[in-house]
Amino acid sequence: MKKILAATAMTMFFAAGAMAQTNANNTRTELDAFANGDTAVWDMMMDENGMDRDDADFQARWDGATPEQQAALKDACTAAQEAQAKFSDMVASRCKTATGN
Repeated sequence: MKKILAATAMTMFFAAGAMAQTNANNTRTELDAFANGDTAVWDMMMDENGMDRDDADFQARWDGATPEQQAALKDACTAAQEAQAKFSDMVASRCKTATGN
Protein backbone atom coordinates (compact mmCIF):
# COMPACT_ATOMS: atom_id res chain seq x y z
CA MET A 1 0.00 0.00 0.00
CA LYS A 2 2.85 2.39 0.84
CA LYS A 3 4.39 1.75 -2.59
CA ILE A 4 1.10 2.59 -4.29
CA LEU A 5 0.75 5.80 -2.30
CA ALA A 6 4.35 6.77 -3.01
CA ALA A 7 3.92 6.06 -6.72
CA THR A 8 0.70 8.07 -6.78
CA ALA A 9 2.37 10.99 -5.03
CA MET A 10 5.30 10.95 -7.47
CA THR A 11 2.94 10.81 -10.44
CA MET A 12 0.98 13.79 -9.13
CA PHE A 13 4.23 15.69 -8.49
CA PHE A 14 5.46 15.21 -12.06
CA ALA A 15 2.04 15.86 -13.56
CA ALA A 16 1.73 19.14 -11.65
CA GLY A 17 5.14 20.28 -12.94
CA ALA A 18 4.23 19.39 -16.50
CA MET A 19 0.87 21.12 -16.13
CA ALA A 20 2.50 24.30 -14.83
CA GLN A 21 4.86 24.43 -17.80
CA THR A 22 2.01 23.70 -20.22
CA ASN A 23 -0.04 26.51 -18.69
CA ALA A 24 2.93 28.89 -18.98
CA ASN A 25 3.41 27.98 -22.64
CA ASN A 26 -0.30 28.37 -23.35
CA THR A 27 -0.30 31.74 -21.62
CA ARG A 28 2.62 32.95 -23.73
CA THR A 29 0.96 31.75 -26.95
CA GLU A 30 -2.34 33.38 -26.06
CA LEU A 31 -0.73 36.66 -25.07
CA ASP A 32 1.41 36.75 -28.21
CA ALA A 33 -1.77 36.46 -30.28
CA PHE A 34 -3.18 39.63 -28.69
CA ALA A 35 0.10 41.42 -29.40
CA ASN A 36 -0.20 40.53 -33.10
CA GLY A 37 3.00 38.51 -32.88
CA ASP A 38 5.03 41.42 -31.48
CA THR A 39 7.07 39.43 -28.99
CA ALA A 40 8.80 42.56 -27.68
CA VAL A 41 5.52 43.55 -26.06
CA TRP A 42 5.21 40.39 -23.99
CA ASP A 43 8.92 40.13 -23.36
CA MET A 44 8.30 43.00 -20.96
CA MET A 45 6.09 40.69 -18.88
CA MET A 46 7.30 37.17 -19.57
CA ASP A 47 10.55 35.39 -20.36
CA GLU A 48 11.12 33.14 -23.38
CA ASN A 49 9.69 30.19 -21.42
CA GLY A 50 6.44 31.99 -20.66
CA MET A 51 7.27 32.55 -17.02
CA ASP A 52 6.34 35.85 -15.39
CA ARG A 53 9.22 38.27 -14.91
CA ASP A 54 9.83 39.52 -11.39
CA ASP A 55 8.70 43.04 -10.53
CA ALA A 56 12.12 44.67 -10.86
CA ASP A 57 12.77 43.11 -14.28
CA PHE A 58 9.31 44.07 -15.52
CA GLN A 59 9.71 47.64 -14.28
CA ALA A 60 13.12 47.98 -15.93
CA ARG A 61 11.76 46.69 -19.23
CA TRP A 62 8.68 48.95 -19.00
CA ASP A 63 10.84 51.97 -18.25
CA GLY A 64 13.15 51.11 -21.16
CA ALA A 65 10.32 50.52 -23.62
CA THR A 66 9.52 53.07 -26.29
CA PRO A 67 6.19 54.90 -26.09
CA GLU A 68 5.06 52.79 -29.05
CA GLN A 69 5.91 49.55 -27.21
CA GLN A 70 4.09 50.75 -24.10
CA ALA A 71 1.06 51.65 -26.23
CA ALA A 72 1.22 48.24 -27.94
CA LEU A 73 1.25 46.52 -24.53
CA LYS A 74 -1.76 48.56 -23.43
CA ASP A 75 -3.62 47.72 -26.66
CA ALA A 76 -2.83 44.01 -26.32
CA CYS A 77 -3.92 44.03 -22.68
CA THR A 78 -7.16 45.77 -23.60
CA ALA A 79 -7.88 43.19 -26.32
CA ALA A 80 -7.03 40.32 -23.95
CA GLN A 81 -9.27 41.75 -21.23
CA GLU A 82 -12.16 42.17 -23.67
CA ALA A 83 -11.73 38.57 -24.82
CA GLN A 84 -11.57 37.45 -21.18
CA ALA A 85 -8.26 35.71 -21.81
CA LYS A 86 -6.98 33.43 -19.11
CA PHE A 87 -3.48 34.20 -17.94
CA SER A 88 -1.50 34.41 -14.74
CA ASP A 89 -2.59 36.68 -11.90
CA MET A 90 0.63 38.67 -12.27
CA VAL A 91 0.07 39.33 -15.99
CA ALA A 92 -3.58 40.17 -15.33
CA SER A 93 -2.55 42.60 -12.60
CA ARG A 94 0.06 44.26 -14.81
CA CYS A 95 -2.47 44.59 -17.62
CA LYS A 96 -4.93 46.23 -15.24
CA THR A 97 -2.24 48.63 -14.09
CA ALA A 98 -1.10 49.43 -17.65
CA THR A 99 -4.62 50.04 -18.95
CA GLY A 100 -6.10 51.56 -15.82
CA ASN A 101 -8.91 48.97 -15.90
